[in-house]
Amino acid sequence: MLQKLRDQTQSTGFKILVVAIILVLTLFGFGATNLFVGADPELAQVGDFEITQNVLAAETERERRRVLAQMGPEFDPSSIDRLQLQQYVLQQLISRQVLYQTTAELGIRVTPEHVNEQLINSPAYQIDGQFNEQIYRQQVQALGYTPVAFVEEFTNALSAEQLRTGIEGSALMTDWELGELIRVINQRRDIAYLPLTIDLFRERVNVSDDEITLRYNEEQSAYMTELLVDAAYLHLRTSDLAADPSLEVTESELLSLYEDEKAAALADEQRDSAHILIQVNDDRGTEQALQLITEAQARLAAGEDFAALAAELSEDPGSANDGGALGAVGKGIFDPAFEEALWALEAPGDVSAPVLSSFGYHLIRLNEVVIPEYPAFEEQREGLEQRVRQTKAEDLFVDRALELERAAYDERFSLDETAARLGLEVQRVARVGRNAPGEDTLMANPAVLDALFGSAVLDGANSDPVELGETELVILRVDEQYPPEPIPLEDIADTIREELIREKALAEIANAKESGLARLQAGESVAEIAESLGSSWQSHTLLSRAGGGQDIPPAVRTKVFELPRPAPGEKSVDAVELINGAALVTVTRVVQGDINTTTDAEVAEIRRLSADRVGRYDLQGFFSAAEEALNVTRPAS
Repeated sequence: MLQKLRDQTQSTGFKILVVAIILVLTLFGFGATNLFVGADPELAQVGDFEITQNVLAAETERERRRVLAQMGPEFDPSSIDRLQLQQYVLQQLISRQVLYQTTAELGIRVTPEHVNEQLINSPAYQIDGQFNEQIYRQQVQALGYTPVAFVEEFTNALSAEQLRTGIEGSALMTDWELGELIRVINQRRDIAYLPLTIDLFRERVNVSDDEITLRYNEEQSAYMTELLVDAAYLHLRTSDLAADPSLEVTESELLSLYEDEKAAALADEQRDSAHILIQVNDDRGTEQALQLITEAQARLAAGEDFAALAAELSEDPGSANDGGALGAVGKGIFDPAFEEALWALEAPGDVSAPVLSSFGYHLIRLNEVVIPEYPAFEEQREGLEQRVRQTKAEDLFVDRALELERAAYDERFSLDETAARLGLEVQRVARVGRNAPGEDTLMANPAVLDALFGSAVLDGANSDPVELGETELVILRVDEQYPPEPIPLEDIADTIREELIREKALAEIANAKESGLARLQAGESVAEIAESLGSSWQSHTLLSRAGGGQDIPPAVRTKVFELPRPAPGEKSVDAVELINGAALVTVTRVVQGDINTTTDAEVAEIRRLSADRVGRYDLQGFFSAAEEALNVTRPAS
């Protein structure tokens, strides 16, 4: 039943759908901006919509949680730049409101039928290709939203998408413009390049032992070992505190939790139902809909089958083909009027009188009242104890974390007394470096390394607590330092030799490139230039911008299509830097692309890509004008 979704789905659970359905939100993001109220400092204004500090803070937190959920449990939450995330979210809020308000001003609104179709076909809410109510509920609730406003937001986004596609789709390209574009895009060139690489020139340079020794002595600081330290740390984790002997779990606590969980589970009564919907819409008023549903009610009273009648008459596309079946759901899902009528039915098989909801008139049949079974206390005991301990461990963690921080600060230059006081073990790891964290996985954490190699800790003090998520922290200190030492010359000589060879080879290449280009420009034979430089020209006939010559360095391909078209019998020449050296390049012939020799598929694709590009420019211009019309204000930079 899609009517229920239209009342329950306006929150930012909508993000789950946008990837599959709405391209506009790839550009502009999403958030339940209409859910926030309250008097707090205003940060930005879009038309009559205020983006306040509370609005931005709440939306930023939601975006942070969404990022964490996408990245997985191994992702370090501290790596998220909160300020940068907040700035991003603010722009999304502004962009979205500009689109929504402009769409409303222009009277662009998608029909309820289209909204229903998009929802029912969203892969986000399907199992084996079928819409699944439970999946929907889980996804919305997992994001912490009540199902009260989803469809209105969804409708706004679909309407904004319609505006976007309308603007981008209106971009036109004449046949003449297309022909000129193809002349450039499908251009072919006869090119050649002479590679001057380090591998080619390295054999032409010599590096003496004296040069290696001189470099070693002059740049001694570059050939040092890194600073290493012996680290000590205290590691406090909620998971360890669950077994703390100070935590006592009583029988009464287990029974209380059991009764609470049992009551909550049993209170979640579900009702399996079916319905017949006659919509109230632009083409049909309430009186007409009531007349039609009353006729359906009379046919039921005359003995006709409910499922057959639903398949014939119901205008709910999500359930009509299944005899009106809605499945078993709990409260808080359906339209309030629909839900009240359903829960008023007493026995399976009962059918309601006509019920008016915001979507039309319904006849509702109760198929079954589903009361969940709940396991006995003894079956749950182990899990109950774990949950009680976990809750107590989380509370204890907060207290212990504060105590640990105070104790480590008071002790300042040791962790032994702090460890004894809190019943922790001082753990030690030897010879840790920023680039050599060793086998202790904790030492590989960037936040831990930053703390360990901070100036105060290197001076002997204990570190500030390093939070590793919400239920784990560590305090560190340095027991011993191993200052950088010169790497023996014999251990580093080969590395220095390669450095010098590369430097000399690049210097030779620079001279060769400069002289070779001057000789090309003077008209000297390319064969003579290649022979004198000890390299060979690499030639390619009718090279395209994207195809052929896969071995051509990207910088060469870019350069040859930047060179001017040569006069007949002449050539355009230049030089280009490469990752491993340089190259001389020549262009001897240019053949323009021809629309008449381009396949229909290629022409269609070029037309589409060009129209898309023009459409994006049009959309950017439209969006800028809309921002100006709405008097968008932003925080001062």
